[in-house]
Amino acid sequence: MSPPYEIVITNRQTEFKIPGELFQQAVQAVFSGEGFARGEVGIAVVDNTEIHDFNIRFLQHDYPTDVITFPMDHEGDFLSGEIMISAQYAAEEARQHAWTVDEEMTLYVVHGCLHLAGYDDHEDSDRLEMRRLEQHYLQQLGIEYDGQATASGTPNQGAS
Repeated sequence: MSPPYEIVITNRQTEFKIPGELFQQAVQAVFSGEGFARGEVGIAVVDNTEIHDFNIRFLQHDYPTDVITFPMDHEGDFLSGEIMISAQYAAEEARQHAWTVDEEMTLYVVHGCLHLAGYDDHEDSDRLEMRRLEQHYLQQLGIEYDGQATASGTPNQGAS
């Protein structure tokens, strides 16, 4: 029997180590917590140059960003999509908020999974709900988070 979640992590940057196990735990926590018993997600960890290029191409935003999501399938208890995060962006933000790059990148994975699950952060009330859920799932992973970091700090980073 195959595992309920297929998670593929691709590292396309060389500056930072990727906490693969933590990313897998984050996907599993969000997907199961949001009612998805099965799922597939690809996580690409890139640098600011690559995420900037994707941000221009898919969202017409001419700047690097933290996370971009690409939902693929959302049917019944199955969810799939792609998440792109910038490790370089995470490192810059982590320094400002006094936590680790791993924690910041994991926030981006949680945030991306919430986008895949159908949440958005266009309106203030939606951003507050995502912030609450980010805190909830990060606490499940043993990461203390009070909304200090950037995932969803600006309107929707997802390409949904």
